[in-house]
Amino acid sequence: MTATAPRSARALSAILTRQDGLITWQQARQQLSEKTVRHRVRTGRWRRVHRGLYLTGDGEVTEQQRLWIASLGAGNGQPALLAGTTALRLLGLDRPPGGGPIDVLVHSSRPDRDPPPAVRVHRTRRLSSVDQCPTIGPPCTTAARALVDAVEWAEDTLAAMLVLGAVHEQRLVSSAQIRPVLARLPRLSRRELIEEIVFEGEWDLPWAA
Repeated sequence: MTATAPRSARALSAILTRQDGLITWQQARQQLSEKTVRHRVRTGRWRRVHRGLYLTGDGEVTEQQRLWIASLGAGNGQPALLAGTTALRLLGLDRPPGGGPIDVLVHSSRPDRDPPPAVRVHRTRRLSSVDQCPTIGPPCTTAARALVDAVEWAEDTLAAMLVLGAVHEQRLVSSAQIRPVLARLPRLSRRELIEEIVFEGEWDLPWAA
């Protein structure tokens, strides 16, 4: 066995560990031959869960794996950022208002292809490294960006206010963190609502039940 084989095995193991058993076709082909990848799929060691995306093992798909499927599937081989209320849940919001699809945010320059089922893809020109939370997997936006997006994407004003109230109650993000996000997003339809509640109210004070 060559020295390259153990390195590839370690790299493959690291990918699968980081992504909760998920791997894309592109990632797999960087470590394995096409014949080996197809053999693993054909024999059931890996199962296809979306176009160009595979899950190792045969157990039930976990919630964390569902999030990885959304990120990798919507990202066309590269992880896309979970966003909105999906990101807020990942960052600790324990009473998110409502349910609905998994929200994913991608830059408008990336290819637009069919996402996995129950995944809602939002496209934006204003997305940079400062909007990504560096410590969370699957990758997601920061709490401040997630809140602003969740309010903007809410079905109506009441739903937007419920999101703001839930985040305020758990003190997931400060007004100082929200301000630069608003500065980077000049065309928000609910800017006034956010500014009124966050900057003109008592956002940074403890929640009063």
